[in-house]
Amino acid sequence: MATTLPFYIREDDPPAKRAILRAAMKLFSARGLVATSIRDIAEESGYTNPALYKHFGGKEELALHLFEASHARVWSRCAAALAAETTFDRKLEAYVAQWLELVDEYPEVMGFLSDSARVLWPKARGSVRRQTMIGLARSLVLDAPRWRRASRRNVDVAAAAVQGTLAEVARMIQVGVVEGPAIRWKQALVALLKRLSA
Repeated sequence: MATTLPFYIREDDPPAKRAILRAAMKLFSARGLVATSIRDIAEESGYTNPALYKHFGGKEELALHLFEASHARVWSRCAAALAAETTFDRKLEAYVAQWLELVDEYPEVMGFLSDSARVLWPKARGSVRRQTMIGLARSLVLDAPRWRRASRRNVDVAAAAVQGTLAEVARMIQVGVVEGPAIRWKQALVALLKRLSA
């Protein structure tokens, strides 16, 4: 039976690169970028430092590759959830559900993206930086009747409230403060965010 690859690994990636990507994601998510060394990644992957350098120029390039690939897939899945619906209520439910499903499916990825954004976001390619989660949240907020005529500043604050709430719930689940799975919180989060938008 074939195993499904995490979305930060491509079908055409050779076995060594796959192992290195998996090991790096695991370690970056658990320890953070600073506390993870090339040697740690090589040891965890079962490959040598030269094998890692065959695919990446160093730890920073590897981390940025994982960040960009992961962010692009998370953004795409959330954007598709919004695009599939036509009303604010249904868009909100779809967006919240997609975010929570990602937290349950890929906890390491979601933790890594959250923890490393401050360092890696400014280094990401322009094509990645144009696709922001806050931009998706902003488009969602603008579909709510209350916010259609609001000032840009108020819409931005409302979008930050939506995305920040989802991100913080994910963090609380990841550290064990709130019990998972994440999807169990869908209805409570949708109700809370609807009140914000009413």
